[in-house]
Amino acid sequence: MAVVSLKIGNQFYKFSCNDGQEVHMRELAAGLDKRAEQLTKSIGFMQENQLLAMICLLLAEEKSKLEKTIAAEPTESSLAPLTETITALTAQINRITESLEP
Repeated sequence: MAVVSLKIGNQFYKFSCNDGQEVHMRELAAGLDKRAEQLTKSIGFMQENQLLAMICLLLAEEKSKLEKTIAAEPTESSLAPLTETITALTAQINRITESLEP
């Protein structure tokens, strides 16, 4: 078991993680630290527990939006770019096929 020291919101925390996961944990903490910095700049000083709770709420909101996006049925407008690409590729394949025919 490895131990990493991670900075989030100007505080350092020690966490245990599986060997080899240290870099990944640091990357995750860096993202949280960036959010903490953004929140502090936009809202001002917050107690440590409030800051961490606010970060959790923002992450929960992002997760909820992603789940809704994934669960949504594809619509005609969301498939339009894909349809256009397939149509263009089909036309290009047809032109190439015609040029190869004797």
